[in-house]
Amino acid sequence: MAASAETELPSDESVALAVEGRFPGRVVLAEPDGALYLGRNYEIHRSEDGGRSWQHVTSMPLDPLRRVASPSRLLCRLARLEVRALSHTDAGGYVASNRQGVFVAAPGERLMRPSVIEAGDLPLMPPMRITKGPNGEILWGEYGSPKERRPVRIFVSRDDGESFQLIRALEDILHVHNVVWDAREGHYWVLTGDFDPEPGIGRLSADLQHFDWFVRGEQRYRAVEVFDMGDRLVYATDTQLEPNGLISLDKSTGQTERLREFGGSCIYACQFGGIFALTTSVEPSAVNQSQHSELWLSRDAEHWRRAWRGRKDRWSAYYLQFGSVVLPSGHTDRELIVFSGQAVEGLDGRTTVARLAPGADL
Repeated sequence: MAASAETELPSDESVALAVEGRFPGRVVLAEPDGALYLGRNYEIHRSEDGGRSWQHVTSMPLDPLRRVASPSRLLCRLARLEVRALSHTDAGGYVASNRQGVFVAAPGERLMRPSVIEAGDLPLMPPMRITKGPNGEILWGEYGSPKERRPVRIFVSRDDGESFQLIRALEDILHVHNVVWDAREGHYWVLTGDFDPEPGIGRLSADLQHFDWFVRGEQRYRAVEVFDMGDRLVYATDTQLEPNGLISLDKSTGQTERLREFGGSCIYACQFGGIFALTTSVEPSAVNQSQHSELWLSRDAEHWRRAWRGRKDRWSAYYLQFGSVVLPSGHTDRELIVFSGQAVEGLDGRTTVARLAPGADL
């Protein structure tokens, strides 16, 4: 798992990993107590022992077409047959999304049900991320489609995902990438994309009544996951229009500092104990031409070392997905590094659990 000579990185920009396990599936969520959640098609599995064993907890309903596709990895990729986002509710159940909708399971319920969503006459656009708030609220924003330009909505549930109510409709954006709670500031950050005025970072009040744009209208504000460093947010950009980079955003002034470059768009990030992790994806782009998806690690969210890279496989990125190293949402107190592969040689449809190799340092 150590960076190979092909990487052509200086020694201080690569770090070795010691693999502890590999297994089929896609990691979805990491919780502070170390619990990990994995999607196998529409099944959701939980591990409490660092991936050594997994228990099925619930599944999203599988329609006949996707049931036919499920034995084939390529057909699963074509049908996007995967758990897209997951949250564990305060009641002990689960809320999850896929490309078809948002689903809920009460504690012990083995098959999820569609959540009741007050979406009105507009069709629902399921979310990319699902967030649990400080008082157990479940929030998410729609991941819009370029084929259907309309206001993109944010929803909340106060009954553990059984039902969702509309709280805000945002004009002139394509996607809500994520909604992130900031305990220090006492509000949510809303991360949006993708083009012209659409990328931005807004503030949503704790009572969900007030929203304002903090920064917007440039690709440097196009983020999916952020690291909260107290007085600033640190994130890597997700753009195919410009070189991607690591951005430090001052929470008071909105001023940004570009800390370094990355070779591809950054969709996934997670904190494993004291280790910050982010990955790059291989997205068709005239600007970002790397054909490798990479895993980067840091102790301070500023100085990074590459721990793994995989080449985009030979299948179409448009139909059969971008090449990505996938990280879970959330964070864990354990320094156990868990990552999956999508359309990447040697890792597609599989998850790796690793630690820093003996003697390795960030």
